[in-house]
Amino acid sequence: MDIRFEGKHINKGSDTVIIVFQGAFTKLNKDYADQIVAGTVTQESVKAEHSRYHFYKLSEQFSEPDFFFIEDYYSHLYGWYMFDHGNLIIQEFNNKLSEFICKHNYKEVILIGSSKGGVASILYGLINPYVTKIFGMVPDLNISTAPYGESGKKLFFNNDTNFEDNVKDFSSLLSNYPVTIENKKFYYYTGIRDYGFRQLIELNKYLCKDDRYDSHLIIMPTADTHSPLLKGHINLITHIVDTVIHDRPLEDELFLDVGRQVYLSTYPAIAKK
Repeated sequence: MDIRFEGKHINKGSDTVIIVFQGAFTKLNKDYADQIVAGTVTQESVKAEHSRYHFYKLSEQFSEPDFFFIEDYYSHLYGWYMFDHGNLIIQEFNNKLSEFICKHNYKEVILIGSSKGGVASILYGLINPYVTKIFGMVPDLNISTAPYGESGKKLFFNNDTNFEDNVKDFSSLLSNYPVTIENKKFYYYTGIRDYGFRQLIELNKYLCKDDRYDSHLIIMPTADTHSPLLKGHINLITHIVDTVIHDRPLEDELFLDVGRQVYLSTYPAIAKK
């Protein structure tokens, strides 16, 4: 299967690249999915929406690494970088990712993403041997497609309920691919009120059974829900990205280590809006 592997590559000549997986766009909702199925919007206009890259300012704030903002234009809407009209594309996508990394001779490969992009950063961080660091923000490990209604189901899963169930069982899905964790560092950012909080905790606990797994789980102990955890803490997220890039420890002032590299954000971190 030949799949699309598109996005914006900002090549600064570095041997380090930050690959950004896109989250969902507000405009691409149930009504929009209905319009796609009805044929009242062109595929060109849908594709154009995917070029509104999340976290694009990071490429301007960090002068050293290259950036690749990769698009999730599958199933004529989204594919969580995993499926396209009822077909899994994980292996094919992973091959394309490896080809991109090797073509540009990248030595350090950092994956970041939020929500559905956070899922992709974790998935390919675990199965791609060239990745060195991962920063998954409020990853939606539930694969929450309900906001896109029946039209979304038709586009995503081709009305195949068995396929849908398989895709939404992330841990089981992951077991079908070779997981590599050696020489990798994983960073996660979530909040106690995020709807994917429990799933991320369970995944991290499961992976922590392997002593080689190097993870840093940052928890925001506030009332912020999914989107506010991102939009309300941009400066903190940028600070964490800087920490990840430069391989610095998470400062005690901002992050309280409560054991096994699980951290609570402190008041100074919460105030870093």
